[in-house]
Amino acid sequence: MKLRGVFIALFLVPLAWGAIALLRAGAAHGIPDCPGLPMDEVGEDHPGQLMGRGDTCALGYNLNGGDSTGTATYDQLKYAQKVKRRDLLGEGLLYTLYGTAGMAATVIATRPRH
Repeated sequence: MKLRGVFIALFLVPLAWGAIALLRAGAAHGIPDCPGLPMDEVGEDHPGQLMGRGDTCALGYNLNGGDSTGTATYDQLKYAQKVKRRDLLGEGLLYTLYGTAGMAATVIATRPRH
């Protein structure tokens, strides 16, 4: 009977991982987050402000020359957010189903037979 608890506990890890991934997928929506320096339409930086349509994000910034080494538009960041949400949803479903199926198979296989 102790071995049954160990196997069930082992399947709790992927089940919890899947639930966390599903929660993260649910939270990945709305205004995209700029991982660098947000800039408006004319190129002026606005740190701490939410991005809007037409804004860009300086992904890398050269401190010596003051030039951005890479940029992303609002639409590009929105698309990246959509891809991340889809990936997290797939990962969450996979791990949740794996953990649930493993726990069910363990309970069925180790139930007492009379």
